[in-house]
Amino acid sequence: MHKAVRLFLYLSLCATSLAQSAWSADKPFPHLSWKDSDNDAGLEIGGALRANYRYEDWNTSIYRNPPRLRFDTVRVDASGYYQKLFFDAGFWFQDKRKYIVDRAFVGWRFNPQNNIQVGLPGKPFGLQPFPQFGWTFGVPFYMGFAMSAGGGIKYQYQNNDWSLDAAWFPWMEPGGARFAPDVGDYTELTNTMYASQGLQRNEKRDQVNLRLARTFKEGGWNNELGGSLAASRLYNNETGDNGMFWAAGLHGVANYGPWKLTTQVIRYSYSPKNPPGVSDDSILMGGNGLNPAYLIPAKATTGALNLARDVDVTWGAVKKLRFYNDFSVLWKDKRGWSDSQINTLGVQVFALPVMFWVDMSWAKNANPWGGSLSSTGWTSTSSPGSNKWYLRTNVNIGYYF
Repeated sequence: MHKAVRLFLYLSLCATSLAQSAWSADKPFPHLSWKDSDNDAGLEIGGALRANYRYEDWNTSIYRNPPRLRFDTVRVDASGYYQKLFFDAGFWFQDKRKYIVDRAFVGWRFNPQNNIQVGLPGKPFGLQPFPQFGWTFGVPFYMGFAMSAGGGIKYQYQNNDWSLDAAWFPWMEPGGARFAPDVGDYTELTNTMYASQGLQRNEKRDQVNLRLARTFKEGGWNNELGGSLAASRLYNNETGDNGMFWAAGLHGVANYGPWKLTTQVIRYSYSPKNPPGVSDDSILMGGNGLNPAYLIPAKATTGALNLARDVDVTWGAVKKLRFYNDFSVLWKDKRGWSDSQINTLGVQVFALPVMFWVDMSWAKNANPWGGSLSSTGWTSTSSPGSNKWYLRTNVNIGYYF
């Protein structure tokens, strides 16, 4: 393991021992926390250290790796407040010297119902905070509709059963620091692999997001219904022209006892202003470079249906199991482009502060499952693995502090 990881392990153990006196009974993880006697100021530092084991049942994909235990990530979370001023940030350090800033903002709380955030706040859209129950992400994440941040300003309002988020992002988070993928310029992404992507020079600018949701609580039910909108300019660095992006989504959440159900449907459209000879049917997406950049359909609809059930147990440190099934699909507008699907069946084990997930994911026409050469899995699927189901098993083990 890298020297930096060994050093962080030592520091985290020291921080954990220091935190024991500040670890209150209502916190599942041993955060390092502090509050002044008047509760006018506070600070919390936590995070996670995770490892990953994966097996893939195909042998034609450039993404295939031999199964073994691998370092996944070190995550550091920090948040605090001073009277009405607050901040929140999350940093990830991954293999291959990659890093992520999943959020980093300062805010001002006008009152318990209203606040404003500036910096790199999360984009309000769809199911939040997570789009699925399993460790493995579904289709909406790969399309850029989950756990995504941007550079700008966000306003939040919550009163009784209503919540409203409105945000403006003049620029997107830099490609090398993203947690979630987003539209990227070929010349600025760090893991573009194919010449066919070379003239994909688009990027979002001046994105506006709106998310409205209402909760319903009655007779043991705890439900939420909501809608989201997003729109932006789609600036092309080759032509200097502006295209258009928009997305609209509906989501629902239902909780009853140990049962949990989440669902959403999202319609999106990119209308790029590409140079002559570049197809307008696909858009280049990229993250921090840990995984290769890939193409998605310019116009499509994605849907997800996720079901989970909690089971309380008393197996030593293990106190709860969560069994889940996450299903998502991508319906593509382009004639002849087959649908993409991902289904993940698994269990999450709670032995706090240790948690781990055991996933079994079947996917069809989806990167990086199943030999989608030239990163075409989400689009034309013109690969040896097209229209075939492939299995990927994944075990993620994490110590959370």
